[in-house]
Amino acid sequence: MFIQRKAIGIAGLVLWGMVFNAFFVPHREPESSGYFEDTTVRHPSYVRSRGGSDWAAETELISSPLEYAHLIINYHKTGHELAYSLQELVLSNFPDMERENGSRPRQHPSTAQRCSHIELPPGKVVVQEAPHFFCDTNNLAEMLLENKGRFHREGEQRIPKRGVKILHLVRDPFSMAISNYNYHSQDPTPEGWVKDKTRDICGKKEFFGDTLAELLLPTLVSPGVDFDKPPIVTKEEFDMLYDKCSHLFRAQRGFEDESYYFHLRQLDPSHGIKLSTLQQMVNGGDIFLMANNIIKLNQIRTIQSRVNDINDGGNTMKSKYDKIQILTMSLSDFTLYPRRSTLKYLNFVYGNALSREEKGRIATQYENAYVERVETGDLHITHGNDNEEMLHKALQNDMIGKYLGNIESVVSETLAADEQNTK
Repeated sequence: MFIQRKAIGIAGLVLWGMVFNAFFVPHREPESSGYFEDTTVRHPSYVRSRGGSDWAAETELISSPLEYAHLIINYHKTGHELAYSLQELVLSNFPDMERENGSRPRQHPSTAQRCSHIELPPGKVVVQEAPHFFCDTNNLAEMLLENKGRFHREGEQRIPKRGVKILHLVRDPFSMAISNYNYHSQDPTPEGWVKDKTRDICGKKEFFGDTLAELLLPTLVSPGVDFDKPPIVTKEEFDMLYDKCSHLFRAQRGFEDESYYFHLRQLDPSHGIKLSTLQQMVNGGDIFLMANNIIKLNQIRTIQSRVNDINDGGNTMKSKYDKIQILTMSLSDFTLYPRRSTLKYLNFVYGNALSREEKGRIATQYENAYVERVETGDLHITHGNDNEEMLHKALQNDMIGKYLGNIESVVSETLAADEQNTK
């Protein structure tokens, strides 16, 4: 690994503690950037509350991030440490905002609703790992927007909730699966549960009274809003994945009573990668959950577009869907272009509440801290293995590769659409 000032060659970097198994070249970028400038205008009093910054003209109205709930969604191996780093970045530069402390559990208040209930008051930055968005789009929108607001810490005036801003951190599913395998199979292992000999990593989990497959399939079988896209996976194929997992786990002589970790260490890597990926698909579920949630959030955006398309005569039809703003970004965005990606997120969160110069300064500071952690060999950064190409081929040439490829298409299309929308 080596770092130069003009180009940084990085082998298998994971931003802030994630395993990112590939060679990347993060690019330092110029200070100025026009990425995703927010043109929303509101609340002239907010300029005064921030000290009457000279970058804001007296007549310019500023949209306060305090009026929005901010949700950062991530999955296992898509940026856990990154999500909390971005949360801290937002909070440290805007002290009136608040964090949701600790790792939020997936709360399931209603079997009828079938969506993780996430409390999203305005002015809070919430990190949620792998939420369950199994309810219909209307109920999902209601859950994201519900809240009467909260009181400002320095007064009794209630801060209204104008909407929610969602950063959805995703990743290429092949890279996600390889990172998952290398992470859990390393010695020593960073997670103790993989050594639990009583744990069936191919077992069928239930949520809301249904199995994970039963909850996922309505979305994954019909991933298009207009039902014009082929299934990501069918019920019969999901059952085949369960069977394949069982044929790899505790199926060989001498493996009958051993742990998941024992399998990862003793199986040939071409089989170990399949077992760990199957666990992440049908038991842990994060790979399929990522696809499910991308589709659900895309459905919200499609409804937004349809409402906008039928607006006529200069009259804007507003609906609750307009209050949900979604930015989808990949872990590799932050690894390859740390400053530009951070600036893009800051613009999404702050809009014009912070000057372009201030956001640029914060993004540069973040990039420098990231580079320093790489250079000093931060213990949270795990390096890739030499056999990544072989692992990728093992997945691609197996039945598993078909479903990863289908998810890869969903991820790529969504990232491309977001990139186009933010230009």
